[in-house]
Amino acid sequence: MKYQTLVGAISLGIATMITTVSAQAAVTLLVDDNIKVTALNGQEVKQGLFQPLTKEFTLEPGKHVITAKYDRLYDLSGDNHDYLRSGHISVSADLVDNQTYRLTMPGQPEAYREAKEYAEHPTLAIQQGNTIIAQQESINNSGGGFLSGISSAIGGMFGGNKAQATNQQAIAALETSNPSANNVNVNNTSTLDKFMQLWLQASPEEREKIRQWVQE
Repeated sequence: MKYQTLVGAISLGIATMITTVSAQAAVTLLVDDNIKVTALNGQEVKQGLFQPLTKEFTLEPGKHVITAKYDRLYDLSGDNHDYLRSGHISVSADLVDNQTYRLTMPGQPEAYREAKEYAEHPTLAIQQGNTIIAQQESINNSGGGFLSGISSAIGGMFGGNKAQATNQQAIAALETSNPSANNVNVNNTSTLDKFMQLWLQASPEEREKIRQWVQE
């Protein structure tokens, strides 16, 4: 009887310890309205076109790179509607265990005309309470640009997409500018990620050779 009681106490203690560790290792990221998370830490986040947008993510503590876009359907007069979407924006931040954060796009307007303009250049931010701890303004890439184009091209060649390419480009830039901040929770290093790092470290002559190679 004493043996069974001891075993029960040990089992309860282990279960309690596991629960405590799990609670301490959890980071909650809440997503505001009209924001679609498209990539996280180098990996695509798949969300169906007609499915509700994911409003909550549970993450490990540490540095995370999150890519998202403005995504809103406006019902207009009659049966008309307009689907407003921005380009992909990436923001990175260190998230502390057992804390709750919000992914926001500050200054979202309600009126359709203003929202249509907002979709061209939104800002993506991570908040804790009322404090913004990280934010990134979008870059209007409607005119193209070589870096944007090569991200899409290489992403397509190796099975990725623009969201994943944008996210991995942000990771590569982060690691290049601050090598000590290399604890991004990336599941694996893809071919695209390696290419982005090579591109960011390449000389102008080497980049010209890459351009010629892509155009062949």
